[in-house]
Amino acid sequence: MDLTTLRTGKSVQNTSYVGDLTTEFSHDIHAFDYESQDFPNTIWFNKGTHDILINVAMFLPVCILGLAGNFWVIYVLKSNKHIRTPTNLIVGNMAIADMLSTIVYPCFIFVYDYFQNYQLGAVGCKGEGPLECTILLASVISMSAVTYDRLTAIVLPSETRIDKMKSKIVICSTWIIALILSAPLAIFREYRERKWKNFDERYCTEQVIVTNIYWYVIITALVWLPLTIQIICYTTIFFKLNKYEKIIVKSFNHHHLGYKKSAAKMMFIVIVTFMICRLPFTAFIIYRHQMLKSSSTKTADVANIINGLYHSLWFSSKYLLIVNAAVNPLIYSVTNISFRNAFKKTKLCQCLFAVSRKSDIKPTNPKQKRILTTHRCAKKRANIFLIFKKDVAKSTQGDTSTKIVATNNTKL
Repeated sequence: MDLTTLRTGKSVQNTSYVGDLTTEFSHDIHAFDYESQDFPNTIWFNKGTHDILINVAMFLPVCILGLAGNFWVIYVLKSNKHIRTPTNLIVGNMAIADMLSTIVYPCFIFVYDYFQNYQLGAVGCKGEGPLECTILLASVISMSAVTYDRLTAIVLPSETRIDKMKSKIVICSTWIIALILSAPLAIFREYRERKWKNFDERYCTEQVIVTNIYWYVIITALVWLPLTIQIICYTTIFFKLNKYEKIIVKSFNHHHLGYKKSAAKMMFIVIVTFMICRLPFTAFIIYRHQMLKSSSTKTADVANIINGLYHSLWFSSKYLLIVNAAVNPLIYSVTNISFRNAFKKTKLCQCLFAVSRKSDIKPTNPKQKRILTTHRCAKKRANIFLIFKKDVAKSTQGDTSTKIVATNNTKL
């Protein structure tokens, strides 16, 4: 979705142009003589250097973080076969989509925001929307698959878990489903040119009767469905961990283990981050739809919209989608101790960081071993980015054999 049509402020006679779309109400609109009329809005062609520098300052740190983090995930998976678990493979697929987001999205935003006319031509008009939408959908479907796998690891039987074969099917399916859902943007978008008396106008438009409904399907797939999956799955995990913790504390007379608290903190981070980064896009689509429902928008109104709420929602929603792609590696991979340990074994790590010999020296004194073990356990327990998956351990008391639910550290 772009601002080109909005910026050019095209509203003449029986034609109402709102947002990034063109809604034509007249049957003889193409017969209107544009060449005899002046362009009905301010002509500015492109923004100044000051505005472009502000945008660069905003996007550059986020893009660097996103590219570095997602490349790190892909590199670690490529360099270490033992870490290529089904879940991590799906995380790697999400990293590919997020890395593409940090490359593609800023480029399109700069083109839209800097130039008054649409600059990508007929091919760009047909291909830009599906490309953006496919990348976003592939990322969010992968995220939902990871969430489901965590649910199966703790709550459901082991037979329901995603194995390597299933993970490959999931990865292929994410891109196929994303392409299918994005296809209407290539079908119902059209590049147009219009020559005014004092301005040659170029813009990309949509068939709003179809796309108005379509965009609600997209925000459901991008925001509401994955958010619902996260809330249901993580809430179920939370209550299950609460049950496990009570069993362990009661059986072994342990003090409070803090599993529930750690899980709650991680769930809060995942869900709140997703909501902050995705809900503005929903608000933008709803606000845009309300504008399109009104056929009374005048040229002066369009000129005001560009510098008002519409532009603010458009820009912030796009920016936060890039932020989401940049922070996903921090949430799903960088905080994972297995990923970090695997990275330490790579050639890149050995080139960037000098490996300290002291870290390789193992204590020989039994007392030192106990102190080191206690320190490591405390450090793992303090890490809020860990939850716990179930493992069944057998505990024999007399002649009665009972199953005690134990927990192993795993990454959210």
